[in-house]
Amino acid sequence: MLGAGELPEEFTGPVAYDDRWLWIAVALAALVVAYYALTWWLTRAPRPEVVAAPTVDVGSARALALARVDDVERAVREGGLSARAGHQRLSEVVRAYVEQVSALPARSMALADFRAIAPAALTGAIELMYPPEFGPDETFAERTFADAAVQARTIVERWG
Repeated sequence: MLGAGELPEEFTGPVAYDDRWLWIAVALAALVVAYYALTWWLTRAPRPEVVAAPTVDVGSARALALARVDDVERAVREGGLSARAGHQRLSEVVRAYVEQVSALPARSMALADFRAIAPAALTGAIELMYPPEFGPDETFAERTFADAAVQARTIVERWG
């Protein structure tokens, strides 16, 4: 008969787990955390760069921009420029003026950028010029050109 605590020879005590599996699980968990941290870090949206406003004579820049708006309006009215091209030129005039008198990089901004960081009045004017500028329908461009010219003139008069 066996005494207390004694096991027959065919039985063995509990088997310990190999430490290697614990370290493999810890390494896999660390890799998952590192993957998500790296993904978050690499896909963050870049913050807009703050640039000091250039020093320009706002009055002269405004007068020049308003003259350019008048020229575009006249060219469209006289038929020397299509309404779509007129929308494009108005957009160029407004963007150039805004960039000239402020720190906003308007020439290189997409509509989504305007929606994210530009004032509502400027965004509204650019939104009015976008569809006719890129759309296939010339009649839509003709119908909205007068409003776009008014918006462009208003932005130039009030900006800066």
